[in-house]
Amino acid sequence: MFSKILVLGLMISTAHASYEEAVRTYGTGSIALSGHRRTVIELVKGGYYFSAVPWMKDYLVKSGANLDGDLEDAMDSMLAVTGVKIFESLPESVLQRSRSANIRYILAKRLFKKGKFQEALNEVKSVRDNHPAYPFVSNLMGVIESEMGNAKKAEEHFRDCIRSSKKMASDSDLAGQKNQYLTNRDYCVAGVARSEYVEKKYTQAELSYLDIPKDSFVWPEILFEEAWTSYHLKNYNRTLGKLISYKAPVFDFVFKPETEVLKAMTYMKMCLYEDAKKTTDDFYNNYLEASKELRSSLLSMGKNYRSYYNLMADMDANEGRRSQIIEQSLRSIKKDPAFIEMKGSLTAAVSEYNKLRKQNQSSLKANLLKNMQTVLDEYRSIIGSYVRAGMVSKYSELYTAFQGMSYIKLEVLAQRKDRLYQTEDVGSKKRGDVKYIQRNDKQYFWTFNGEFWADELGDYVFALRSEC
Repeated sequence: MFSKILVLGLMISTAHASYEEAVRTYGTGSIALSGHRRTVIELVKGGYYFSAVPWMKDYLVKSGANLDGDLEDAMDSMLAVTGVKIFESLPESVLQRSRSANIRYILAKRLFKKGKFQEALNEVKSVRDNHPAYPFVSNLMGVIESEMGNAKKAEEHFRDCIRSSKKMASDSDLAGQKNQYLTNRDYCVAGVARSEYVEKKYTQAELSYLDIPKDSFVWPEILFEEAWTSYHLKNYNRTLGKLISYKAPVFDFVFKPETEVLKAMTYMKMCLYEDAKKTTDDFYNNYLEASKELRSSLLSMGKNYRSYYNLMADMDANEGRRSQIIEQSLRSIKKDPAFIEMKGSLTAAVSEYNKLRKQNQSSLKANLLKNMQTVLDEYRSIIGSYVRAGMVSKYSELYTAFQGMSYIKLEVLAQRKDRLYQTEDVGSKKRGDVKYIQRNDKQYFWTFNGEFWADELGDYVFALRSEC
C-alpha cells in the first residue's frame, strides 16, 4: 500500500512539475513556434491533453515539417484521451504535410469518406504494426478493401486487426484506451464474419459471428446480421429467433426497422402469409405517422448541430418532451460505441477544464481557459453533427423499410388469394415442434418459457413448420 501511495505521489508531482514548466515556457505568451512546441509537450506530460489541442492544431498548420519523436509521442498520448474526431476538421492540405501515423489515419478516413479508396489505403499502408494507431488502421484497411469488393484481402486485414487489438489492449494501462481496443477487436471479428458472408460462406460466417461476446457494445447490432446469415442458410426458424431477441426490454434502445422487413420476408419463405400480413400491418400502424414526424423534425432543425446536441442533452437530463420516434432514435444513437467515445471525451474535457480553473493565475492559465472553451464548443458541435447523422440514417432506414414492406404486402395479397382456391386447410396443421429446429456445434437446445434471460438473448429459435 505504501508503495502505491508513493508512486501516486510521484505521478502527481511529475504532472505538477510539467505544468509549472509549461508556465515558464509560455511566459507572457509571446513565443516562437519552437516554444509553442515545448509548451504542448509539457502540457501533455502534465495531463492537460484537451487544453493543448488548439495549439497542437496550430503547430500542424504553421509547421511544414514532420512531427519529431517527442511531439509525436505527445500526440499519441493526446489522441489516446481526446480521440481523433477533434482533429478531423483540419484541412487535407495540412494533414498531407505530416508523416505522423495518427495524422495518416485521420487523412485516410477523410479520403475514404470521399470514396477515394486506393488513396486512403496508400496513406496508411506504411504504419508500423507496433504503433498505437495500428489496430484502428488495420480495421480501416479491412473496411476499405470490403468497399472495393476485395473480401479476401479485407478478411486478412480484419484478422490482423483482431491480433493487434488484443495485444494493444493487454499492453495498455488506460481503462478507456483498453476498452477502445477491445471494441475495435469486436468490430474486426464482425468484419471477418461479414467478409465470409460476402463470399457466401454462410456456415463459416454464422460461427464467426458467435465469437463476439454478448457484453460487447457491438453485439446488439450483430444479431440482425446473424439473422440474415441464418436466412441465407434457409434456417428460417433461427432467423425468427434472432429477431425476437430485439423484443427483450434490455434492447429497448435498438431502433432497426429492417428487422421487421426481414421478419416478414422470413414468414413469406415459410408460406406463413397470415404472420407476414400481421407483421406488415403492425409496421405501417407503428411507423407511418412516426416517420413523418421524424422527417418534420429533421427539416425544422436543419444543420443546426447545437440543436441536436441540446436534444440529446435534454434526453440525458430527462427534460423536455419528444415524440416516441425521436426518443427511439436518440436511445439508439446513445448506445453507439462511437457516440459513447465522443461523449466520454467531452466529459473528460469538462473535468480538465475544472482542474485548470484551480491553477494559480497566469498568462498560460488565462489562454488555456480560452482554449478549453473552444474545445468544449467543438466537441458539442461534433456530437450534434453525429446525432443529426444518426437521425438522418434512421429516417433513411425507415424509408427503405417501407419500400420493402410495400412489396411484401402485394405479395401477401397475391398468395392469400391463391390460398382461397386451395382445398387443403393449411391453418389446421401443427405450427410448432422441436423437430423443425436446426443447430450447429456452438448452439444448444433449451426450452423458452416466455421470459427473456440475459444469457439466452440471441440464442432463441422458433419451431415453426413451413406451410409451403
